[in-house]
Amino acid sequence: MKIIIKITAILAIVMGIMPIVTGSRVLFGYFDPGYTYYETLIVYNIVMGIVSVIVGILILLKNKKSLLLSYIITGFHIIVLLSLLTIFRDIISNHSIEAMIFRSSVWTLFSFLIWKAMSNYKNV
Repeated sequence: MKIIIKITAILAIVMGIMPIVTGSRVLFGYFDPGYTYYETLIVYNIVMGIVSVIVGILILLKNKKSLLLSYIITGFHIIVLLSLLTIFRDIISNHSIEAMIFRSSVWTLFSFLIWKAMSNYKNV
């Protein structure tokens, strides 16, 4: 389980860095993704990217707050995904929806793995 949790932490950090870099490039006009985007969603992605990096570091440190924060990230991603699929379905790009499906799925898995690892730490 130790190697799985380290991989989870590294992936959480990488998944946090990606939207920070990409979103910042789009937000500051250095990159045009080629589809209509919404600044609010980009800002959300950057903020959640920062939180993801922090959570990845907390996972490495075996900090108990990493589990709660992973639940929060997962919850927010699912809420945003549901709003993209319903309220904003006709105006948001498929790329944004697919990215949020991916994030929601991965963070659901991360939350499960962190929960499992934390339950193992209690027994040690």
